[in-house]
Amino acid sequence: MINQQSFRHFGCGTSCKAPRRLRKVTDPVMRNARRVHAVVLCAVKGAKSTAAKGFGAPKPQSSKGIAADAPCPCGSGSPYEACCAPYHQGQASPSSAEALLRSRYSAYVAKEPSFIADTTHPDSPEYTGSRASYISTVKQTMRRLDPMQLTIISSEPGESAEESFITFRLKRRIKDPEAKGSAAEMDELTECSRFIRTKGRWMYLDSKFIEDEEQQAQTAESKSGPTLEAPAKKGFFNLF
Repeated sequence: MINQQSFRHFGCGTSCKAPRRLRKVTDPVMRNARRVHAVVLCAVKGAKSTAAKGFGAPKPQSSKGIAADAPCPCGSGSPYEACCAPYHQGQASPSSAEALLRSRYSAYVAKEPSFIADTTHPDSPEYTGSRASYISTVKQTMRRLDPMQLTIISSEPGESAEESFITFRLKRRIKDPEAKGSAAEMDELTECSRFIRTKGRWMYLDSKFIEDEEQQAQTAESKSGPTLEAPAKKGFFNLF
C-alpha cells in the first residue's frame, strides 16, 4: 500500500505531478475512486429527483388547523386529507357548487385565507381592493369567527347550468380579539349563497341572509303601520 503522506510535497497544481512510476500504480486506484464517487452522486441525485416527482413523498401534512386524518369539518364524514384538503392545497377543484361551499366552510376552520380569495369571483361585492387586501380582510374575520357547524338545507339551480343557489344553516362562535377576557358569543343564521361556474371552475359570487328577506316582506305588507327597522347583519360579512 502506498503511503499517502508521500504525495503531500508534490502539491496539487498541474505543474506538480507525481513521478511517472508512482502514477502507474496510483492511476487505477484514482479511477476506481472516481467511479465510486460518480455512483454515489447519481444515487443522491436520483433520490432527490424521485422525491420531487412524488415518489417516496411523506404522508400528507396537517393543515394549519386540521389534522390530515381528522374528520373533515365540512360534515362529509370523510377524513380531511381525502375531502377538502386537496382543494385547499391546490391539488383539485370542487366539482360542484355544494362542494365549493363545504370547502370554503372548512377553509375558515383550517385558516386558509388564500383559498377563500381564490374561490371568490372578482365581481363579488365582498371582493374589494386587491387580492392582498382582501386576504387581509379574510384573515381578520378568521381571527374573530370560529365556524362550529354547517347544515345544508337546499340546493337549487339558477337560470342556467352555470349558476346555483344553496341555502344553509351556520352555527358559529364570534369573539373580539381586542377585548381581553371577553366571552365569545354563539349565534346561528340561515344564508343563501349564489355560485357561478366560470371557465369550468365554481366560484362564490354573493349571498343574503334569509332573515333579512322575511323582514322586508313584513315591512311591505304593513305599509300603513309603523316602519320596522331591518335587523342588523349577523356577523361581519357573508362568508360562503
